[in-house]
Amino acid sequence: MLFANESVPRHLQVLRSRIWPGLGPPVLGAGVYATNGRLFIVGPGKASFPSTLNKIAPGCNKSDFVPSTLTMDQNNALIGTLIENRMFEFSRDQISQIELKRPGLLGGGWLKITSADGQALEIRITAKMVYEWAVRLVQAFKPEAVTLD
Repeated sequence: MLFANESVPRHLQVLRSRIWPGLGPPVLGAGVYATNGRLFIVGPGKASFPSTLNKIAPGCNKSDFVPSTLTMDQNNALIGTLIENRMFEFSRDQISQIELKRPGLLGGGWLKITSADGQALEIRITAKMVYEWAVRLVQAFKPEAVTLD
C-alpha cells in the first residue's frame, strides 16, 4: 500500500551487518531504506535487491542520488519493490526511538529501532562509513527520535 504523497528521499545499503529481531540467531546482511513515511529493512537473500532498485531508477544506489528527479511511476515502483521485499517495516509514527552507536576498534556499532510498543530491532554495524550513512538516513527520516553514541 502506498501512502499519499510518499516519496523515496533516502537510501542506505547496510553491508556486513547483523539483524537481531530477538527471534533466533543474528542474521547477516541487511538493507535499510527510508521513504518520507516509512523505514524498510530488507534482509538476507536479497543480494540482487539493490540492482533491482537501480533498474527502476538508475543511480538510486548512489549517495548523491536526487529523488526529486524521479517520475511518479519510478517512485511508485521503488516503493512497491520495497514493500514486496521487506523483512520489517515501520511507519514514522510507529518508531519511538532510534539509537546509533559508532563501531570501534574493539566492537561493532549498531542501529537500534524501538517501536512505540517497546519492541526493538537491532542491526549491527561494523564499518564507520556505514555508520555515517545510517546517521544521515535516520536523521533525515525522524530526527527527533535519534540518539547518537
